[in-house]
Amino acid sequence: MRVYPVEANTNIYLGGIVALNAAGNAVPASATTTVGNALKIIGRAEYVANGIPGQNAINNPGAAGAISITARKGVFLYATDGSVGAAQVGLVCFALDDNNVTAADRASGATVQQYAAAGTVVAIDPSGQVWVDFWHQATGAA
Repeated sequence: MRVYPVEANTNIYLGGIVALNAAGNAVPASATTTVGNALKIIGRAEYVANGIPGQNAINNPGAAGAISITARKGVFLYATDGSVGAAQVGLVCFALDDNNVTAADRASGATVQQYAAAGTVVAIDPSGQVWVDFWHQATGAA
């Protein structure tokens, strides 16, 4: 686990996929429109406040770095947009938002990478959700 400052006016929810923005502050994973995709996935939100685990990181309103988030790498279960299936096991998936992964690094018809690499698909759960290994990330194809 590592601790990161939270971006200004940002809420990061417990269990969500967390990314670092270009300024090095933690934000919820989301789509971007930058060619290089400034977001870098760092793991799952596991915020601890005053020694009490299991709280959301609510920094709204708040200045950048006013609070911190603890992010953990590991293998975690997330929902999918339906594009991640058995054929993607062993391949990199991408963070569609802070609770969903997708097989593609961009939306259909998009000309730039929009989604940051989340990690490797380990397995498809019987529920249809995806086990993602946040230890093994790779840059997405541009």
